[in-house]
This record gives sequence, structure tokens and C-alpha cells, in this order.
Amino acid sequence: MNIRLWEEIKRKMLYFHDRKIREKSAEISYGELVDFAEGFASGLNKPCYGIMCGSEMAAGMALLACFAAGVTAVPLSLKYGEKHCRKIIDTVKMPAVITDNGGKLHTVDIDSGEYTEPKQRPALIMCTSGTTGTPKGVMLSEKNILSNLHDIEKYFKITCDDTILIERPLYHCAVLTGEFLVSLSKGLNIVFSSEAFDPLALLRLIRENTVTVMCGTPTLFSALSHFIRGEAGSSMPLRVIAVSGEAMNSTAARKLSQAFPKTRIYHVYGQTEASPRISYLPPDLFSRYPLSVGIPLDSVNIKILDEDGNEAVRNEVGEVTVSGENVMLGYFNDPEKSSSVIKNGRLYTGDYGYIDQNGLLYIKGRMDDLIIRAGMNIYPAEIESALEEDERVRDALVYGVSDGVTQKLALNISGDFTSVEEVKKLCREKLEAYQMPSFTRIVDEIPKNASGKKIRKA
Repeated sequence: MNIRLWEEIKRKMLYFHDRKIREKSAEISYGELVDFAEGFASGLNKPCYGIMCGSEMAAGMALLACFAAGVTAVPLSLKYGEKHCRKIIDTVKMPAVITDNGGKLHTVDIDSGEYTEPKQRPALIMCTSGTTGTPKGVMLSEKNILSNLHDIEKYFKITCDDTILIERPLYHCAVLTGEFLVSLSKGLNIVFSSEAFDPLALLRLIRENTVTVMCGTPTLFSALSHFIRGEAGSSMPLRVIAVSGEAMNSTAARKLSQAFPKTRIYHVYGQTEASPRISYLPPDLFSRYPLSVGIPLDSVNIKILDEDGNEAVRNEVGEVTVSGENVMLGYFNDPEKSSSVIKNGRLYTGDYGYIDQNGLLYIKGRMDDLIIRAGMNIYPAEIESALEEDERVRDALVYGVSDGVTQKLALNISGDFTSVEEVKKLCREKLEAYQMPSFTRIVDEIPKNASGKKIRKA
């Protein structure tokens, strides 16, 4: 795979030269965007640029210019706040950023220290959210991105007759590769929304732009489902949905199927370190196995390893490991961390999961979140999912607390409850004895980051 990333994307964009990218009143055709990207690229003379734009459409234009120039791009997101962006700038020490501040894309040199160019130039440095501590810079090569892009193109049944709505920031690899680049590659019309999340506004955008494809988290689609009544879902133009980013529960899956009865629903799984897509559940299987994240992409190999490093048997929980050309180069400027997650060519994802008798992958939760109490392995996401099946529950967060001697479970829950005793009764109905929380608190809301994921380490 020696075709440069930009050359392949450019070739496909020129084939679909009249397709449009829109955000509010701004619009540009694929053909015009190719000309813009190459023109802007001619002025990019530094090895690495941060992309810090208020407009996601502008961020996409800047990203393509970096690809065209053959320089490393570091997406940033102002939705996470300036302090978060500063953390990434201080970590990578890029010499300049591309911004749309003032309404027009331009570069700004910054004094962030001396940028250390890796031995192998990454096309992207995708930083993890880093809401606590220092962000990790995931280095992705052109080969990594192209490998994953080709695999997504094969299974994701979208066409040049479709229009996709991109609601989340390109800062996330799932959005950058799995929505933006694959849409350019397949010639979709693209509509960006850079506004704060508003379900009613999104539904209006979907109808006004005849949006047929949309990707998002279970939380996002559950919120949309809340405003769809009766036959409204059948009249929605959405033809294809891809769900990812957090654990699916049966209630969310049921709501999604009921709200969008004629829509093909993919349930997908990935990780930034894998460029990002690892597996997908074909829409034909969603009604039977909605909690599964399916089968590996064509060029991806998945193995579940037990505590001794041996391959687990079917239905045995272990760590999900991945190999393939989509696996990252490593973490920026951190060889020790890189070698701790890439061993013998395999990416150790840090996720617990299992493969069932049908060959379908299920994710139990993050190893970092695992709580061991009285010798029992407890997965917070599993408890949260069980509780969230109840219609009264809006959100739940389970975490471990220690009294210095034993590990205990704590539960924060938001929903329609008048007392903690009501919540405890629900827990007794839904949970096993070893999963019962020691402390329960009713809260107004569970804190989330800009992508809608729960903040566990606040």
C-alpha cells in the first residue's frame, strides 16, 4: 500500500467532484475543496500543525491540506475547552496551528517548545481526551489510515446517493476516519453541525437536509429517540445508522429499533490506537444480538487472551488484543508506554471482552475500570447497563471506593426517583448480590466529556 493518503483521497474526490460539503450557509464542492487543500498546502512549511477550529467544516479543510502537504496533523477540539487544547499543545509541542479564528483559515506560529519529529512521520497524532493527566498522542501513519479506511469501505453500505450528518468533532478518530474520510471516499454529501448538542436541532437538520446516514453514541440516539413518536421514525430519511463510543444496553437498542424501524443499524467497536475501527455488527444481526460489536474487519485479527497470555476459549472473558495494518505506530515521544500496549505486533486494547459460540465479539468494559471485590471481577459498565434498562434511569455511574481495607462499590444515578430506597430496590431486582453498591447517591446528571462519554476519573 504505497499510494499516498492524499493522492487516493484526491482521486476519489475528483471522481465525485460535484458532491457538496455544507455547514450552515457555507458550502464547497469536492472539486473546489481539492483545489483549496492543495493551494493551502503550498504554504505549510513546518513538519507538524495543530488544527484548532471552531467550525468542523473548516477543521476538515485544514486536515486535508495537511494530508496534501505531507505534514503531520494534530486535531484539537475547542469543545473540550482551551485548557484541554493547551495540554495537547504542551504535549506535542507543535510549532504552529491552523485556525479559523477571524472567519478564515490561516496558520499561527506558536512558542510551545521544540517539536521532536518521530523517525517515521505520522500522518496524524490523535490525542486521547486527557481530561485528567497528560494526553497520549496516538501516532497513525498513512498506511494505518488507508488500511482501516479500505476495510470500512467494504462493510459500510453507503453510496454517493447518501447525505451524512457529522455531529461530533473530527478530534475523534471514529469521526475522522469512520465518518469524514469514508464519506469523501464514497462520494456522500456531507453536512457538519458544530453546535452544542441539541436533539431537536439535530432532528431539524436531518429533515431539512434529507440526511440518510448518521453515526453517534447510544446516548445520542437515545436522546433523538425520545423526541420521535408514533410513525415519525418511519418518515425520517435516515437509512443507515452506526452506533459506537460507549456500551450499548438492551433498552437503548430497543428504543433505537423502535424509533427508526426502517433504518439499517450497525453496532461498531474501535479504539484510536487501531485507526480506529476493529469490528462491526452487520445490520441484519442487530435485532438478535444488539449488545454484540460483531466480527473483525477484513484485515484485522482479534484474539481474547486470558491472564496467562493464552488464547481464551469461546465465552471466556479476557483482554481484547488486535493485530493488523491499522495498529498505530506508537505513542508520541513515549516508547515505554508504546511497548506496554504493543507486544509482538499485537495491540493490547485494555478492554475486557469475549467471543461467543457464534464468533461474535462482546465488550465487558475497560480493564482500568475493573473492580475486584471479595475475589469477584466487577465491570462497572455491566452494572450501569443493567440499571439503565429501567425506564426511570437516565444515567448511572459505578465506581470503586476503598476504606483502606476493603474495596466497595459506589453508585451515582440520575432519573425519576424520590428516594435512595427506590434505587436500592431497583438494584436488588437487576443485579447479582456481588454487584450491589455499598453507597448510592441520586444526582442531577452524570458528568460527560465533549463526545458524550462518562467521566469516570473526575
